[in-house]
Amino acid sequence: MTGSYDPLLVFASYCVAVIAAYSAIYFGTRLFDQEGRGRTVWLSVGALCLGSGVWSMHFVGMSAYEMPHGMDMSFSAGLTLLSWVPAVLASGLALYVITLPNASARTLAASAMIMGTGIFFMHYGGMYAMRMEPTIQYDTLLVILSGLIAVGASGAALVICRQIRNAPPRHALWIKIVAALVMGAAIAGMHYTGMAAASYPADSAFAPSNELQGDWMGVPTAIAASGFLLLALFVAYQDYRESVRLRELAINKYRVARETAFNDEATGLPNRAQAEKTLLDRLTVSGSGQKARPFTLVYFELSSYRQLMEDDDNAVAQALLDVFVAELKRWFGDAELLARYGRDSFVLLVEHMTPGEVRDLLQPFEQALAQDLKAVGMSELGRWGVGFSRFPESGSASRNLLKAAQRVSLHFGTGVAEVA
Repeated sequence: MTGSYDPLLVFASYCVAVIAAYSAIYFGTRLFDQEGRGRTVWLSVGALCLGSGVWSMHFVGMSAYEMPHGMDMSFSAGLTLLSWVPAVLASGLALYVITLPNASARTLAASAMIMGTGIFFMHYGGMYAMRMEPTIQYDTLLVILSGLIAVGASGAALVICRQIRNAPPRHALWIKIVAALVMGAAIAGMHYTGMAAASYPADSAFAPSNELQGDWMGVPTAIAASGFLLLALFVAYQDYRESVRLRELAINKYRVARETAFNDEATGLPNRAQAEKTLLDRLTVSGSGQKARPFTLVYFELSSYRQLMEDDDNAVAQALLDVFVAELKRWFGDAELLARYGRDSFVLLVEHMTPGEVRDLLQPFEQALAQDLKAVGMSELGRWGVGFSRFPESGSASRNLLKAAQRVSLHFGTGVAEVA
């Protein structure tokens, strides 16, 4: 006795298989970011979704088969529910294996065998739940072939899910969709091969005691299963977005903390810690037998600012500091290092220069600063000094270079540089 297939339900069963496969891929990649209890929860939810999806696909596919002579397919409720268990267990194993940090080829092969066996038992358990008299007859070769397809599909799913995490982010979505289409085809292929293995004696009849009768497992099951899986994916996606938000928040907090640790809040320049780190890095030998390149360290001391702060004239002191820093940034902002070293001091790291070249470097800066201070009525407050050291002439250690530069030798503020 032979029947036929409803094309709509066949297509619906494939769609359920694809959504289930995509769920497996999504939850598998999602588990890479989970640890501890959260990982256990997501593993359980993923196994439930994938197992239920594969199980639903099976029964939608069975409902696609139209029995001859207008017979209504029916199932034992208990056996139908029992067939769901191996699908969930097999799915849980798959998700566990694909998220292991390391998995050998032998581990993947053994897992594919166990997972395929679980799907195999789910399929034929669901077939047994039909309970017919006389019982269904099977083609042994096709049964074996369906088992091989189940194992092969499981192995392919494991490999795909383990490799998909290495996909470039911009291509990840499309790769997951294509992988889900392939995995869905493999799941459906196993099912319909198993269905082809079955034949029904001419006088077969379903057991009167079967509780599940009629077409309830066709389109309604496909819609319900797809809705459930899509809802699970939506919830998982929302959780993923929240985790991304929290991760970005943590990164931003780290960035702010780092900026606070290495930047001066008042001026926006690198602070003392960053200046000393940069100087130390500059002195570090970058390769075997390679020496650090010579350079000049210029030290600025804003003496007027220090005096104003000591006199509690904070507003004027801040205005003076703003003008001074603005000119420093304008003239030396592209230097390898421009940092606020102390409350009233700054350091500048430039290429190796002679003392005369240092004076020439500072001359246009001094003139521009004098003009800016005059424009805001603070020309009498523009007193500042400069010291400098040169590597390697002044020393080879950062501490020695800084001490040498802090010996101010040039004083400005009268329009003419004065040598101390």
